[in-house]
Amino acid sequence: MTGPRTVTVHTRDHGPVTLTCPTWCTTRHAEQNGGYRIDIFHEGDETGLTLDTTRGRVYLMPTFLEQRPFTERPPGRGVFINVGLEGDFYPSDPAQLHDIAESLIRHGAQLHALAGHLAALLTEGSGQ
Repeated sequence: MTGPRTVTVHTRDHGPVTLTCPTWCTTRHAEQNGGYRIDIFHEGDETGLTLDTTRGRVYLMPTFLEQRPFTERPPGRGVFINVGLEGDFYPSDPAQLHDIAESLIRHGAQLHALAGHLAALLTEGSGQ
């Protein structure tokens, strides 16, 4: 068994900052060298929604665990899930993730209803 992984990030405002990474962290912290301490972050593996379309496969809603141990901005220093929507990322807590999931379920129901409507139109031949 290995011990906790520590990394040192060289910042322009606080010099070398040594921190312990959470077990889920997959961040390449060396890429953060030269930045500000407040911008140091831990990220986990990204997952997202993959859909097959008539134009090929598309990837939507990238999500990943994140923590920013030195930030003073919301959502604070705790762990959260970042959700990518419309080109931006939205830090989300468990309640917000449940709300997003419920919205996706409702949208899925709407898509099922639209599929039924389209199938009926095509069967009737009035989809012209």
